[in-house]
Amino acid sequence: MVYITFGTQNNDFTRCLKEVEKLINEGLITDKVVAQVGYTKYRPHGIECIDFVSETDYQKYIMEASVVISHAGSGALFSAIKTGKKTIAVARLAKYGEMANDHQTELVKKLANEGYILDGTYDMKAAWEKVSTFEPRKNDFHCEISNRIEQLLSDWGISKKE
Repeated sequence: MVYITFGTQNNDFTRCLKEVEKLINEGLITDKVVAQVGYTKYRPHGIECIDFVSETDYQKYIMEASVVISHAGSGALFSAIKTGKKTIAVARLAKYGEMANDHQTELVKKLANEGYILDGTYDMKAAWEKVSTFEPRKNDFHCEISNRIEQLLSDWGISKKE
């Protein structure tokens, strides 16, 4: 199974779903595809879409997946890295109205250059063609970024679900 996760950010990410849909239509992805799409309304052919999942279901899908395709949120990426999953990250881009700026590209580039993930931001097909031989680097670091971000948000009075 291929699991796609877009997190809970209130931004559309149709571009990513359309890229995966193309890979299905071209016969490159033949496994079942399940996507947690958040606020994205587009419903592609060949992908089972769920708006939001519980943390328990999220962990279940990650563990069952042979490949994870993820937005570039640090929590989602580090969750996939910790489980050793083959992960393709797709940064949300400002030019498509997916984010206010392109800051996610920096995280994706760094993690891809270090061998933890594949970067599918600009070319999902190229990333997918590498996935069968890709061996993700083992989680050899302890990253507190997501915990620190959650703490800062909490300090600012912003809950995780906002």
